[in-house]
Amino acid sequence: MKIEVLYLGGRENTVIGHLVEAVDGRVFFEYDAEWVARGIQLSPIYLPNETLGSVATPTPGFGPLFGLFADSLPDWWGDQMMKRYFGDKGIPWNSVTALQKLACAGGHAMGAIGYEAPLSGGSFREELTVEVAELVQNAHSFLHGSTENMLPGLIRSGLSPGGAQPKVLLGFNQDFSRAMAGGGSLPRGFERWLLKFDLDTEYEHGKEEYAYSLMARAAGIRMAETHLLVGSDGTHHFLSKRFDRPGDTRRHVHTYSGLTHTLVREGVEYGELMDLTRVLTGSEVEVEEVFRRACFNVFAGNDDDHGKNHAFLMELDGQWKVSPAYDLTSTSNPLVTGMRAASVNGKSVDVGRLDLKRLGESQSVRKIDDTIEEVLNAIKDWGRWAGEAGLCKFRTEQVRDEMPGTGA
Repeated sequence: MKIEVLYLGGRENTVIGHLVEAVDGRVFFEYDAEWVARGIQLSPIYLPNETLGSVATPTPGFGPLFGLFADSLPDWWGDQMMKRYFGDKGIPWNSVTALQKLACAGGHAMGAIGYEAPLSGGSFREELTVEVAELVQNAHSFLHGSTENMLPGLIRSGLSPGGAQPKVLLGFNQDFSRAMAGGGSLPRGFERWLLKFDLDTEYEHGKEEYAYSLMARAAGIRMAETHLLVGSDGTHHFLSKRFDRPGDTRRHVHTYSGLTHTLVREGVEYGELMDLTRVLTGSEVEVEEVFRRACFNVFAGNDDDHGKNHAFLMELDGQWKVSPAYDLTSTSNPLVTGMRAASVNGKSVDVGRLDLKRLGESQSVRKIDDTIEEVLNAIKDWGRWAGEAGLCKFRTEQVRDEMPGTGA
């Protein structure tokens, strides 16, 4: 199988290169000569622009794809819908290849990388204007095994985002009463958002993540605009504006995991993340942004800060910066009991203020104590953010008790 890789971040779609699957299952990529001449570095560590000829990933343990393309693959939620989609076509899931998944994602993956051509036409890719309540109902139906009435737009929109929580990429009008699924052009007055379905009212995930977004913004963390959408059934769904799709443009996004070919289960070391930030962006301001996030994640109890939850955003001129933060919420022991996904100075347990100060000092961060205090002040005001989000009192207190920063 052979597919074309496209850059969708310019005025016109441009061929980056081609992916080819060999008979032994290995996947080879070759840059297009015209793309190489542009000098844009999309993935400078494992797939620099100077790469010559057809090459396979040097880290097969990471997967069959280079990280540049692996970032376009769906995680659990998208995989489940894709699995159902191929199953309806009589294609066994264990025979579906990485290239088939990329081709299925087409131009609807996150960021500015697209794949030509989508496996299906017609109903799978058509633009669809839908009621938000209808999307939620279809998400419920999907999770309970009903597919006959599932919206094609829900299937398509759910393929791109990672993570395990049901979510879709949508365009909303200004009052959030109408949504358009699809990655194409949007009508006037629509903007692009990521919607996370909250299908279990008992746990109030949407309210909690919204409260965390308010708290992170107060802590000085760079955040995309967020919103809490109330469904007709009383559920509250978390919305985050898509930072990779400002207006009618697209921005290239590359996760730490994809850049470094690091599996999620391998975790992250904040010092290494800051080193990469310095090399990639050339900006100490961006390095200090990562330090602030390390402080926030430690003190706010967000232990799920693995390599896919840190990303870099490329501007149209090729300049990199740290992307807005995302997936900030209360988590508990995501990799191994008692351990954080991202370590600080090699420590994954009992990380505290002194560890963060040492991290900042090792990276020559300015105003370390001021940054820590700004983060702690926002976290100690957790009750305010939870109240603004409408989080129930029991969960508010439960999260407060679990946050290391509330007692720091």
